[in-house]
Amino acid sequence: MKKSATAEKDALFYQHMQEMLRYHQFMLRDEERNKIFYEALERLVTSDTRVLDIGSGSGVWAIAAAKLGAKSVTAIESNTPMIPLIMAHAAENGVSDRIKIVNGLSLDVNLKHKYDLIVSETIGNQAFDENIVPTMVDARQRFLAKGGVLLPQRVALKAAPAHLSDEGRPTPRGVPVSTNYLNGLALNITSKIANKDQLELLDAPAKLLEVDLRSCDAEPNLGGLTAEWAPGDLSKVNVIALWAECELADDIVLDTWHTTNWMPVVCRFKPFDGTSGKLQFTLNIDAQLYHWTVRSDGFAAQAYTPIFAYTKIKLDSRRAPRQVKPRKR
Repeated sequence: MKKSATAEKDALFYQHMQEMLRYHQFMLRDEERNKIFYEALERLVTSDTRVLDIGSGSGVWAIAAAKLGAKSVTAIESNTPMIPLIMAHAAENGVSDRIKIVNGLSLDVNLKHKYDLIVSETIGNQAFDENIVPTMVDARQRFLAKGGVLLPQRVALKAAPAHLSDEGRPTPRGVPVSTNYLNGLALNITSKIANKDQLELLDAPAKLLEVDLRSCDAEPNLGGLTAEWAPGDLSKVNVIALWAECELADDIVLDTWHTTNWMPVVCRFKPFDGTSGKLQFTLNIDAQLYHWTVRSDGFAAQAYTPIFAYTKIKLDSRRAPRQVKPRKR
C-alpha cells in the first residue's frame, strides 16, 4: 500500500527533526567554539548595539547578545523547524521581548533596520562551503550600519600534509578478498574525519585562501588554490588535511582544528616513494568541478576528482547485468 503524501511528508520531517536535534546539540557541546564566539560577542556588544544573527540555528548567539545587553536582536533562520527552538530558548532566557525572529534566507529577506553587529556562523568544514562570503557580502551591503562590524571579519582555508592512520591497510579487514576497484575509486572522494587523533600533521599549515569579509565584494576564485611543503618522509604522507580559520574580531581567532563541531576534510592520494622532497598541492573547490592534484619532484603528478569515480562506475555499469524489474504484486 502506498503512503499518502501527508504520511511521506511527516516521515521526512520526523527523520529531519532527529538529525537536526542531534546536530545542534553536538554543536552546543563544542566548548572551544562556544568560548571564542562568546568572547567576541562580549567585546563587541554594548547597550547601543543592534545585532543581526544570520543562520541563527538554535538561537544561542542571538540570545547571548541579548543577555549581554544588546539594544535589539534579529535572528534569521531558514530552517523552519528551528524556529520553535529559538522561540523557546529566548523565553527560557528571559529575552523574548528583545529578539525578533525571521524565518527565511538572509539573501531573500528585507529588513527595516541597519545593524551595528552582523553575526553569522555559516562557516563550513572547508571554510567557504556554507556560503559565508555571499552571505556576509550581501548582509554588509544591505544591513550593516555605518561604522558597524562583522563577526567573523576574516575567513581562511588552511591545509597541511598529514598521515591518516589505517589508510594504507587493505580492505576488507579480516576477510581474504581483494577490493582494489573500490579502494582505487575511493581515493577520489573526500572524507570528514571526526576523530582528529587519526591525523598526524607532518608540516606547518598553509593558508590556501583568505578572504576579508569587510572589504570583498564577490565570491573569490575557488580554483587553483596551491601550497607547497617539504614534510620530510614523503612516504608517510597519504592525505592533505583541510580546515577553516576565522578571525572573529581583532586578535580573537577561531581555528576549527581545535574544535569538535567542525571536522577536517582530507584529500587522499597514493604516497610517494622516497624519504624527502617537496610536496605540491593544488585544489579546486568549485562545486561544478572539485578536484585536487599532488606533485613531487621525480614523480608523475596524481590528479583526483569525484567525477572520475562517477564516470568510471557509469561506464562500467553498461557491462553489468540488467536490473531485474520488481514483480507485480
